[in-house]
Amino acid sequence: MHGQDRRQQLLDVAVDVFARQGFAGTKTKDIAAAAGVSEAIVFRHFSSKEDLYHAILDAKEDKHGAPEFVDILRTFADRRDDAGLFHYVGSAIVRSFRDDPAFHRLMLYASLEGHLLAGLFRERFGLPIFDYLRRYISLRQKEGVFRALDPQIAVMFMTGSIIHFAMVRHAFQCKKPYVSEETAVREMVDMALASLMAAPKNGTMARQSSSPKNTAKHAAKKAAKKAGAA
Repeated sequence: MHGQDRRQQLLDVAVDVFARQGFAGTKTKDIAAAAGVSEAIVFRHFSSKEDLYHAILDAKEDKHGAPEFVDILRTFADRRDDAGLFHYVGSAIVRSFRDDPAFHRLMLYASLEGHLLAGLFRERFGLPIFDYLRRYISLRQKEGVFRALDPQIAVMFMTGSIIHFAMVRHAFQCKKPYVSEETAVREMVDMALASLMAAPKNGTMARQSSSPKNTAKHAAKKAAKKAGAA
């Protein structure tokens, strides 16, 4: 096997073994055995386990780099396409879990064990995207489109529900109750946007929706009263 192919194989095997056994329970010889090579071959490509951790994230970044992702978000943001932007984020989250569940199980292990890899992942992937979304929500608040609330909480609310859905379906392999991923993302984004939208400045719509004058019950009573008077 060529050097680059061997390196990629070892990375794939390492992710799978770490995801099944955790970091504390995995040694380099376990990775070597799973890959069908000697431990010396592992160290030929990775000088240490820390080097291996960084290589795992490098490979992930080559496929799904945060800078490139943020560049795509800017195209939606420039058009002020709120629904398009959040739907793109939600779809990307679900796709990432679907395409690489072993990696996300690995991140769960890293977080639970307080492992270095969890912090590196958040720094390289999570924080740039989180910060961009936070700043976008803050901008839309200043423009009067989104209501006043903590932008950080808003980002966690929107992304957290979708991450939970993707994690349960793909990392935990729980398929029921079944709902299509597209439907789940669309409805969660719709709910998040509905919670973000500011009421009209005159507040008319909000008052109408809560006023008994607009209820079917009130309309029925009014019609009955009119009929009786006739």
